[in-house]
Amino acid sequence: MKKVKICFLIFFIFSLYSFSYWEWTPQTRRWINPKYAVKDTPEEQFEYAEKFRKSGDIEKAIREHRKLLKHYESSEYAPKSCFALGEIYYNLGKYKKAFDYYQKIIDKYPQSELIFKAIERQAEIGEEYLFIKKKWELPFLRFLKEDKGEFLKKAVDNSPYDKEAPERLFRLGMFYYDIKQYGEAAEIFRRIIESYPDNPVVEKATFFAIKAEYKAIPDVNYDIEKLEKIEDEIDFFISEYPASVYKEDLMKLKNEIKGQKAKRYYEIGLLYERMGKKSAALFYYKKLVEKYPETKYGKKAKNKIGSH
Repeated sequence: MKKVKICFLIFFIFSLYSFSYWEWTPQTRRWINPKYAVKDTPEEQFEYAEKFRKSGDIEKAIREHRKLLKHYESSEYAPKSCFALGEIYYNLGKYKKAFDYYQKIIDKYPQSELIFKAIERQAEIGEEYLFIKKKWELPFLRFLKEDKGEFLKKAVDNSPYDKEAPERLFRLGMFYYDIKQYGEAAEIFRRIIESYPDNPVVEKATFFAIKAEYKAIPDVNYDIEKLEKIEDEIDFFISEYPASVYKEDLMKLKNEIKGQKAKRYYEIGLLYERMGKKSAALFYYKKLVEKYPETKYGKKAKNKIGSH
């Protein structure tokens, strides 16, 4: 008997605790948990969610907007809730979540009037995210490289014909250039040149593409063709933009490339010499003397030829 009473008491307490979250609704003649209930129309649900957002109750605002997306996914208020959730997470500094909700508008509701605002917000997130520094990082995760340009790339992809797209891409290219990711920088600059050939940004994009491609070449590299390709690009740039502010810098770079090519010819000749292939070594030494006699490597190669 005591056991029955104890069980009943536990059940009674549990019932009170459980039903404190439930309410009786005469309309449906059912017990409903307000936490999971949804309003009768998407408009009511949206206004209900916005009431919490305006009052600063962010947790409830998020919950109610998510309910709308779950129960009224095809309504005209669904993209509005997506945008509201994007704004909430944007203001909280949770850029990934914000970006994803803006992206949902683009992917699921392309006819929505909010699509251009969503893309604009994505671009803002992309540019801000480039320069965010993490407050902490687990030591064992340092080897993972996060692509901080991912958001801005996606924003441009979503609206490639936006008048701001070329400048956004240029800023993205300069971000990669400044952090010494020269391959990625060159790729972005080349994309500008190919996609927006008539845009004024092309001149500086071409200049930095040449610089990035040069800097991307490893120090230990015997591929002279890459250097010659960059030389050709410099000549083409100067013919296209004879009065460019970048002309002097490129002429200096061309002289530097000449020195690099002379060095590589000499290193190749030296490599063949060490391998005992004297005829191949002499071929590169003679080519070096013919092309770059005034360089220090040209003079060294001349001495090498004289000693054989």
